Amino acid sequence: MRILFLGDVMGRAGRRAIVERLGALKSRLRADFTIVNGENASGGMGLTAAHATLLLDAGADVLTLGDHAFDQRDMLSFIDGEPRIIRPLNFAREAPGRGARVFSDQRGRRVLVAQALGQVFMKRPFDDPFSAVDTVLRAHVLGGGVQAAVVDFHAEATSEQMAMGH
Repeated sequence: MRILFLGDVMGRAGRRAIVERLGALKSRLRADFTIVNGENASGGMGLTAAHATLLLDAGADVLTLGDHAFDQRDMLSFIDGEPRIIRPLNFAREAPGRGARVFSDQRGRRVLVAQALGQVFMKRPFDDPFSAVDTVLRAHVLGGGVQAAVVDFHAEATSEQMAMGH
């Protein structure tokens, strides 16, 4: 399975690049499934519903967010109606949307996509990303319920990034 992950899409130029080039890139790379991190696609601060729709229509199978997930207020209501957008797992439990979801690629293979935020040097406190990711990965075993698992981990400290990788 070939998974294409693009990000961090930034502002108008990033959106334009996705719209103009994603289709050809997917064809050239023979991508079966495409994930785009869109958390800064709307002026560098979050993602609007209109911009999310634009990226999805351009060929993204899933959009991941990050610590700017709800900087654009309309995402608070839009995300519940658009299952192809993933917010951080370790946001507050009351936050709209979901932090992980299983999708199917174009051949029916199941792909787990999850998103989590680190805690070190972040402007706001977030729940423990390690236990959140561990819980999701244990619930979706590779080779069992899913054929691939992708975790988009946004963290400021490289030590935290390395720890998540391990």
